[in-house]
Amino acid sequence: MSPLLVTAAIIRCEDRILLTRRPPHVRLGGWWEFPGGKLDAEESPQEGLRREIIEELGIEIEVGPIFEVVYYRYERGPVLIMAYECRQCDDRPIRNIEVCDHRWILPTQLDQFEILPADQPIVEKLRNNGMVTPGRQNPATGF
Repeated sequence: MSPLLVTAAIIRCEDRILLTRRPPHVRLGGWWEFPGGKLDAEESPQEGLRREIIEELGIEIEVGPIFEVVYYRYERGPVLIMAYECRQCDDRPIRNIEVCDHRWILPTQLDQFEILPADQPIVEKLRNNGMVTPGRQNPATGF
């Protein structure tokens, strides 16, 4: 079975990272995750990620470099997650449109949230060598 192609946004604001919570009525409801979602046909990962963030949170993002790629097998089938470093590029407040909650958290707080199993490799990378240092940016990309 081919994996479902999914994108995730690692959106940072200063030293915090955005997490969103899945609504209780959907599959895996109540779990926390990095915002994003499935790609539509003929859509690039970057286009799909921008669309998903507008649909879920009502904000515009700039998609930067790939942060991590994760292959995970759920009972219903495998997913391939392409996680990108992102930043908000408008001043609109985040709205919980297709999510039930959102939080800006420090990387040291990741253990306090029940984050989807498929996102755990991303969590590990953030903890170990990702965006853990406050204000850390890649000078080449600005992310």
